[in-house]
Amino acid sequence: MNDVIYKKKETAKEIVGEYMDVIMELSIVDADDKEQCTKLELKRDSLQTKMKDKVKGIDYFSQNITQRDYLLSAEIEAHKDEIERLRTRQKALTATNDYLNKILLPMLIEELGDNNGVLETDTARYKLYETYGSVIVTDQDKVPNDFIKTKITQTIDKAKARKVCMQLHRENTELPDGLSITKVKRVKRS
Repeated sequence: MNDVIYKKKETAKEIVGEYMDVIMELSIVDADDKEQCTKLELKRDSLQTKMKDKVKGIDYFSQNITQRDYLLSAEIEAHKDEIERLRTRQKALTATNDYLNKILLPMLIEELGDNNGVLETDTARYKLYETYGSVIVTDQDKVPNDFIKTKITQTIDKAKARKVCMQLHRENTELPDGLSITKVKRVKRS
C-alpha cells in the first residue's frame, strides 16, 4: 500500500502567527549564537515569501470577485432594459384595452345595439351603462379640509449624523443619544 502523506496548507493567520513567533525569538536570541540567528533569519525569510504568496492569492481572489461584480452589474443593467421594454409593452396593452373598453365598445354599442344599450355577438353580450368616474380636482386650494389627507414621514439623515458623530468622536465628546459610530478597517487597492 502506498501511504501518501498530505501536507496541510497553512492559513494566512497561521503563517503570520509563526512569523511573529520567529521575530520574537530573533529579538531574544543571543547575537553571538550565529547558527541559531542564521536559522531563524532563513525561517523568517521563508515565512515572508509564504506571506507574499498568500497576498498574491488574496489579490487574485479579490480581482476575481471584482470581475464577477462587474459582470453581474452588466447583467442587471441588461435585465433593467428588458424590464423597461416589457413595461412599455404592458402600458401599450393597457392603453389599447382602455381605448377598447372606454371609447370603441361604447360607440359600437350605441350605434349597433338595441334601444336598451345591449349588443350581442356570437361570443359575448355587451350592455352599456352609466356610472361615476373618478373625482377630478380642479383647484386644490378650494377643496374643503374634510377631503385633505396629510402624510408625515420622518427619516434619519444618516449622512449628517455620520458627519457629526465622526467630528464628536475625534473630539472625544459624547455622541447624541440613539447614535453610535465605530471605526472600521478598509483596504485601498492600487
